[in-house]
Amino acid sequence: MINGGFAGGGISNSSRKRHLKEIYHVGEGNRSPDLPTISFTKEDTTGIIPGHDDPVVITIVLANANLHRTLVDQGSSADILFKPVFDKLRLQEKELGAYPNSLFGLEEAPIQPLEYIPLHTTFGKGTRSRTLSIDYIVVDVNPAYNALIGRTTLNQLAAVVSTLHLCMKFPTPEGIATIKGDQKLTQRCYNESLNLKGDSRGKEANTIELGETRAHEEFHPQPEGDTEEIQIGDTSDKTTSIGANLKEDLKELLTKFLKNNSDLFAWKAADMPVIDPDLMCHKLAVYPGSRPVQQKHRKLGPERLQVVEEQV
Repeated sequence: MINGGFAGGGISNSSRKRHLKEIYHVGEGNRSPDLPTISFTKEDTTGIIPGHDDPVVITIVLANANLHRTLVDQGSSADILFKPVFDKLRLQEKELGAYPNSLFGLEEAPIQPLEYIPLHTTFGKGTRSRTLSIDYIVVDVNPAYNALIGRTTLNQLAAVVSTLHLCMKFPTPEGIATIKGDQKLTQRCYNESLNLKGDSRGKEANTIELGETRAHEEFHPQPEGDTEEIQIGDTSDKTTSIGANLKEDLKELLTKFLKNNSDLFAWKAADMPVIDPDLMCHKLAVYPGSRPVQQKHRKLGPERLQVVEEQV
């Protein structure tokens, strides 16, 4: 078992104690959630070699990349992202948040993580998918897997995992979603994990398999050469830029095209009346019946205080 992370109420002793008291407290706020029935059938074993004892290894969408070799680990209380993957995804260390505790169970000795990073993660495809913001603890080891999904996220998804069927199911507004594991990749990861024992920091980052590069980079493409501003709307403030070095006939053709399609530009919020509310609405995930608790003021050391001032 991997112990640590944000499970059990948080990373501080006081928050975990409050969480433990809430578990033993029986009241109106402790009603069972209304969840649909999830079942597994014979069809879920299609393509699986019977008699196996493999774990569930799936593909998720993380930071706009298809991240293979993601282990669904019901024995882990933490969601873990490994440093080689962090580097290959081109994530910035300035995005990391402080994580003062250790992780237990990942190696023989407790591990001090680098820090943690919140990342939007999508499970499933199409309409039957869910996207969560997950706090991944970044660990500087090089295992056979790219990431570990622990109990905290599985509970947020209300997911049910079947190692016999090598798949995971969870409810969505459009019905029950199913994510099937890759049995061949699972067995390859397991064999590699045995070979990595005792030499986890010396291996090259050759176990990373990203399906696609990040759609969003730290830079934006810029036009070549100089640009000039042209008016394409009915008022002088409705302008755009085109290349100043274009040939006159091409520039005239492009300007005419932009003016004819100026209704596709959004100059103000009223020009976008049919946006799906799911794209612009935020939901604060708070358990019903929870009472507000103000955190006690804590004195921080000089180093931590400097980090806090930089981030806030």
